[in-house]
Amino acid sequence: MPAKKRPEITRLTSRDIASYCQVSKSTVLEWIKSKRLKAFRLPSGHYRIDKNDFKTFLEKFNMPVKGWPFEE
Repeated sequence: MPAKKRPEITRLTSRDIASYCQVSKSTVLEWIKSKRLKAFRLPSGHYRIDKNDFKTFLEKFNMPVKGWPFEE
């Protein structure tokens, strides 16, 4: 029996988010710390954001959802 294929999860950095939204990295960190943007912290202290959580954030705050990383 073949192994089940896991769906690919794209994880973004705070720098990726800042670039997409055209804001500073510190603004993204404020969004994370205020729990507006769901993220998790790596042992190194860096944050990662799942693509689906980022899409939810964009939709909630009426920001455009197009282009990278949403292209399939």
